[in-house]
Amino acid sequence: MTTMTRYQGTVKAYDKYAGGGTIMLPDGREVQVRYSSIRGLGVRGLQRGMVVTFQLEETQRGLYAVCVQAE
Repeated sequence: MTTMTRYQGTVKAYDKYAGGGTIMLPDGREVQVRYSSIRGLGVRGLQRGMVVTFQLEETQRGLYAVCVQAE
């Protein structure tokens, strides 16, 4: 289930070779992010400390960030 609410968080870690990483929410929770969920043209990626907005999707493996955009 994907929420329509947009959240803001900070990239804690992102591995461009693995295509995934972690985003920290202001309340201290961590959510996973996949390369395919990052919006943009060309080669997309995230950098540690970058502020992003996203929607949350709950999966069997936990919370994932989707529709991720850099601020």
